[in-house]
Amino acid sequence: MTSTFRVFPNDPIPPYVSHADGLHIYTKDGRKLLDATAGGTSYSILGWNHPIVNSALESQLKRFGHLDYKLWSDDNVEELSDLLLSKAEHALDKVYYSGNSGAEACEAAMKMSYQTHYDLGRPEKKWFISREQSYHGSTADALVLGERPNLEFFRPMLSPYRSRIPMHHPLYLKKNDESPDDYAKRSAIQLEDKIIEIGPENVAGFVGETIMGGLVGDVPPAQNYWKYIREVCDRYDVHLILDEVYCGTGTSGKIYCCDWDGVSPDFIFIGKTLAAGYGALSAVITSSDIENVIKNKQGRLQHTTTHQAHSLSISAALAVQKIVHNDDFLNHVSFLGEYMRNTLVGELSEHPFYYDVRGRGLRFSFEYQSKENNEFGKRLQLEMEEKHNILINAKWHRVCFTPSLTLDKRNADMILDKFISTYKKISIEFN
Repeated sequence: MTSTFRVFPNDPIPPYVSHADGLHIYTKDGRKLLDATAGGTSYSILGWNHPIVNSALESQLKRFGHLDYKLWSDDNVEELSDLLLSKAEHALDKVYYSGNSGAEACEAAMKMSYQTHYDLGRPEKKWFISREQSYHGSTADALVLGERPNLEFFRPMLSPYRSRIPMHHPLYLKKNDESPDDYAKRSAIQLEDKIIEIGPENVAGFVGETIMGGLVGDVPPAQNYWKYIREVCDRYDVHLILDEVYCGTGTSGKIYCCDWDGVSPDFIFIGKTLAAGYGALSAVITSSDIENVIKNKQGRLQHTTTHQAHSLSISAALAVQKIVHNDDFLNHVSFLGEYMRNTLVGELSEHPFYYDVRGRGLRFSFEYQSKENNEFGKRLQLEMEEKHNILINAKWHRVCFTPSLTLDKRNADMILDKFISTYKKISIEFN
């Protein structure tokens, strides 16, 4: 019996944790688990008990726990903002700390977009377009952008000013006689058609994950896709808003995943990995142009929360991002991700149910296609945990590999070896 209201109240109570250190979680019943999921939801990019981050938090506690960032200035906030812009290849130059979660950052970006249009004399621009099979969070405005089973349950209380276009998935949706570039253009035309259908005067922004994330499994866009999307947005004064909660802050091998695509959006929102689980922090990266519109008209952003830029979370994020913002560190992420993907392809591409391996950096998915996808994934995940003490995220049609960015080759090889042998065994049984 528990007094805690859990998300899944009918499920068994999850294992109690004794402690966590590095890449491992230790349970009270004596297990030591190697985590290839970065905490289960892909946030713990430096693992646990990192001495540099711990030291930063201890130092901050001696200064103060939290002071409201609307009322007080803190050197840590300014240093983190400068750091988050220091390796950016896009043109954005302002950081707004939105709250704790990526969903809050999504809503903040949408509100900033709407307020900018409003302050420019375009208050009718209140529609936002997203893509099918996307996910942007569980708060009201973020939820209605995505496509989750609970969306229809909550729809009566959600904004009607939302619309979706088909997901961008080259593997599934590119026609046989199409080049990748032709498919990218066709995807951009789908956005243009939707804007025209709603009315360009009514559309505020287009929201998309830079790589389609966990729902479909780490799908990078076709080359030039975001370039063509940017052109459509510019044509109709529609903001381009990129969701990098899952794929940002170094996880792709670059600080911003969109820098692989050479695109400069109007907003990027980040969360999960910003403080890497040592605090709860999210942010919106935007431009002086956006800030100047708001500054010169209403003089304030019409969105704020109590614990935005929470001082402890800021100190944690600053320590985390100093580690991540390092060329050798980012090169390691790119190298190890490519090595793991190539190993999976080389070992399993000829085996039953194999379909694809894809992603960027240490955000990548292994896709299988079985008549019993859910059961197949459950067996994979269960055997990896119970027989090999390794945690993976196998669900629906894919395994999402999202390990800590501090994963070394020895532990990567251990994950690969046990996964490959487990997959071969189970695929034979299911076949």
